[in-house]
Amino acid sequence: MSKLGVLQRLLVKMTLEFQGLVPVIVAFVDRLLLCQKHRWLGERLLQTFDRHLLPKATTEYRLASYFPIFDRIAANDTIPAHGLLELLTKFIVSVVEKHGPDTGLKSWSLGSKVLGICRTLMIHHHGSRLFVGLSRLLAFTCLYFPDLEVRDNARIYLRMLICIPGKKLRHLLNLGAQLPGIAPSPHTSSFFNVQSPRPSHDPKKSRNISSYIHLERVVPLLVKQSWSLSLPTLGIGGDEPGYMGGTIMDSEPLLDMENDVADGSSSDIQQQIVSETEQIDYPQEPLRVMDSKISEILGILRRHFSCIPDFRYMPGLKIRISCSLRFKSEPFNRVWRPSTDLDDGVDALPAIYATVLSFSSSAPYGTIPPFHIPFLLGEPPTNGYSQGQKGSLDIVPVENGSEEEESFRAAVTIELEPREPMPGLVDVSIETNTENGQIISGQLQRSITVGIEDMFLKAIIPSDIAEDEVPGYYSEVFHALWEACCTSSNTGRETFPLKGGKGMTAINGTRSVKLLEVPAMPLIRAIERQLAPFVISVIGEPLVNIVKDGGVIKDIIWKDGASDSALDVTTSSNDYDDKEPLQLKYTEEEEEDDREESSVNISSNRNMGCFLVLIFLPPRFHLLFEMEVCELSTLVRIRTDHWPCLAYIDDYLEALFLS
Repeated sequence: MSKLGVLQRLLVKMTLEFQGLVPVIVAFVDRLLLCQKHRWLGERLLQTFDRHLLPKATTEYRLASYFPIFDRIAANDTIPAHGLLELLTKFIVSVVEKHGPDTGLKSWSLGSKVLGICRTLMIHHHGSRLFVGLSRLLAFTCLYFPDLEVRDNARIYLRMLICIPGKKLRHLLNLGAQLPGIAPSPHTSSFFNVQSPRPSHDPKKSRNISSYIHLERVVPLLVKQSWSLSLPTLGIGGDEPGYMGGTIMDSEPLLDMENDVADGSSSDIQQQIVSETEQIDYPQEPLRVMDSKISEILGILRRHFSCIPDFRYMPGLKIRISCSLRFKSEPFNRVWRPSTDLDDGVDALPAIYATVLSFSSSAPYGTIPPFHIPFLLGEPPTNGYSQGQKGSLDIVPVENGSEEEESFRAAVTIELEPREPMPGLVDVSIETNTENGQIISGQLQRSITVGIEDMFLKAIIPSDIAEDEVPGYYSEVFHALWEACCTSSNTGRETFPLKGGKGMTAINGTRSVKLLEVPAMPLIRAIERQLAPFVISVIGEPLVNIVKDGGVIKDIIWKDGASDSALDVTTSSNDYDDKEPLQLKYTEEEEEDDREESSVNISSNRNMGCFLVLIFLPPRFHLLFEMEVCELSTLVRIRTDHWPCLAYIDDYLEALFLS
């Protein structure tokens, strides 16, 4: 054995016996590594420690004194990492087993130092060489280590190891020592000593972010609404909708008023007596007599409204709009990445990190929560991406073009809690980080449009309704609401308690009609595409056979009988016969020319059946359709307890069936 070998063995033996010599030996190794002529000697000494020190080291707490040497071994890419990873895994298992109430912060300190060595390995070694051993160590740590912070950091490192390619991963881990304005640490590879980068924000660069960062709806709107009906607030409080019929009433203030009268002065009581005597001069409401049909309708409606939450005292119903976020690589690189950082292949694609999307709207949508995106890769350029991709072995593009496109898009969900069902615009602001620590912040110019169809929800089902009873329950609610929304209905004076027991609401319904000159088959297919979840019944044998064969609409009430071709409640309130199509008379000059053609159309426009559609509009309103389908046209009867929504329904129906 040479003198050099004897000296190296002696250093290993002394290090095992006297842990206090570790800082001296580390300083000696550092001096050798910094000298160009003696660098090989420092590497040989580290290789000796790897072969002879690691197998003899015990997994007790005193192993932490050798961590500075382990850190130098991890930073040398000529030394295989499997021995060090095996020892660190055994040490972490030992720390987990020995952890107890008297351990204190010792577990946190040891776990953090082990993660610092893992970070050094990821910086200086190829991921393929240490993936198996390092992933096992990090997975065990994030599952079983007693300290929460260490578990979270291990989980972050594990995700970075799995998801981020090698060059990009090393670039991210080296940010702490490369950013300007940060004092370099004497041990930059240590987990403790890497300082957080100072935020760098340039407002000038963020001015035109809308030209390359795009947030788009996944499902486009049928009607791109450019206006919305805004009415002045007539209720008490800012949360009340802007029309009298939608006000929620409280029963508690009445009780408080009675208590105030009992505790008030004699003058207040006299004033109230005078006001009561004045009311005697007005004619009182006649006594109402309620038949069994109205009583049954009121029972159904009370049960239905008792399931609708009062958004003033509890979380209201939410709607969700699915969007996708993407950004273009070429304009992004011109602004945020210097040309020296651009390489060929996949690593040339930029990425943004820790993205936060904030939303605001002037429409009554409540507080809109922000959305967080951990990581997003930029879209590759349309030209030259496939040529550059061939030379990269880190990521292989999938064969399916649509799946490849989705990998450069992040799914975003916008949650709205409408106070009134109306279209509107949602403004979007973004704050994110580039790879080199710069902050991108600004507002996207293109807002997200919210349409009336985004408000469509299925009616709430009570918890005691079995699954096979749902179609029948929906049918009962539809007929009860259809009757209640009639302007001549006797239910207009009734109030219905909402969920929570504090608020009550009333039904002030209205109705409308829309004639769609669309053939039956395109109309049926449009209903199956857009309104299938809201269809609660199909009436009429010809229509039932067609819809059943389509297989899209299921679990509803089917009525084949000819007597059920129209609702009983509608025939009593119409002045014309529903069995015959509506005939419009022309002028005398046109009447003779069009008489023959009109008679042919009337005879061929056979009634096929009827769709019944029940749509819930948050926070507590309803939209009802009775679609009488004929071969050449369809008559849509509309009833609702929220009359402002009628301003948008005509455009929606035309776009739905005429597109």
